[in-house]
Amino acid sequence: MRKPSLRPIKPGSLRRIIGMAQNVLIVLLIVSAVVLAGGRAGFSFEGSLPRYAGPGPDEGSGLAEYGAAAEPMCILATPELGVHDAAMYDGRALEEAYSIYSSALAEALGSAGEPVETGFSDWERALSGPGVYFDYYTDLQLSSLAAWLGSEMSSSAAGDTARRLCLSLSGGEVSLYYVHGRYNTVWRCSTELNYTELYERVAESRNRSASFVFELENPLEHVDPYAVVVSGQIELRSVSGENSLDTGNAASIMAAFGMNANLVSSYTETDGTDVYLEGSTTLRLGSGGVLRFVRPVDEPASAPIAPSDAVQLTREVLEGTVGLESGAAELRLSHIFYDTAAGEYTLRYDYVIDGLPVRLQGRECAAELRLSGGVLTFADIAFRGYSYTGGIERPMPALLAAAAADAAGGEPRLEYFDSYISVGADWFVV
Repeated sequence: MRKPSLRPIKPGSLRRIIGMAQNVLIVLLIVSAVVLAGGRAGFSFEGSLPRYAGPGPDEGSGLAEYGAAAEPMCILATPELGVHDAAMYDGRALEEAYSIYSSALAEALGSAGEPVETGFSDWERALSGPGVYFDYYTDLQLSSLAAWLGSEMSSSAAGDTARRLCLSLSGGEVSLYYVHGRYNTVWRCSTELNYTELYERVAESRNRSASFVFELENPLEHVDPYAVVVSGQIELRSVSGENSLDTGNAASIMAAFGMNANLVSSYTETDGTDVYLEGSTTLRLGSGGVLRFVRPVDEPASAPIAPSDAVQLTREVLEGTVGLESGAAELRLSHIFYDTAAGEYTLRYDYVIDGLPVRLQGRECAAELRLSGGVLTFADIAFRGYSYTGGIERPMPALLAAAAADAAGGEPRLEYFDSYISVGADWFVV
């Protein structure tokens, strides 16, 4: 896969680009009316999660190991003030950057001191200055991030949630900054990271020019100020999709839900949906590739399991049904919510291809699962398989998409859109 050809944005050129973007804004809004209309609930955080359940992965439900349910969708290395090396819209670049900086993030989380609330001006200075920035596109509990990276947190920051984190290099020290997902506040933690070692890694980064929206000479007032805008033409691999549900594999799918294939009764509906019943538990395998599972519970669980355990349990169900990988795509956690009154988790997953989420027509997400305690009560999963066609797509440049998004307000996000007939890359406002 060819990497995007990105050139540094010069101040004068940036002014001209913004002017051009404003001149064509009306045309863009007409052409992109459907593409840039409305967001979705995916890759978002709502409500609150139970506090961190313990110091190590052997706590909670007793799961010994955690697999990473999410990885950054954007990593920016900043060797000097305002110079950003962006790994974005490119799966290989993201994998390379994560291999370089994930150990530093693990150590920063594991050695984080007590969080101190600070302001967005400090956050912006950290983003513009030397360091490394991570954007997961979804708020996650920091203890879960640490567990996925093989680390443990002792700081009270373990119970906080964040989508965006920054390892800031300043004054000979490395500080961890993050924006708390629930309260939209900025926090800073000291770390025991070696300043020189991380600085040398960051200094080796190559300049694939990018800017945060707040850094633009003429900022776009109604666009998320921390959205990242890369310069130059973005090139993506063309993708095709298909229904990947094999109804002949029903026995193993039932096993993933704890159903005994020898005890179920079954029938087929007129639309081709196969229905399996075991007591009050129902499993439906739709001819269109959608699985629906329901297991009623009499009353809410008495105590919640840890968020990391909830994620791991749902990942195991996905692995035993649709699979965590589907051709060119991977399933990534995009939403987690705990309903205190109902004692129930809701977790959503989306397909991701080369660092881009896949938006499925007519659906909020690729998979939604609910847990009461450690019991799965509901699952709705769209089985899709993706492959590269050998072609190249060149979507609208990021700066023009950001200018168009300024009219609606929000964050421009590049995603693959799967209509079930074709798959193509487009910009959406979220």
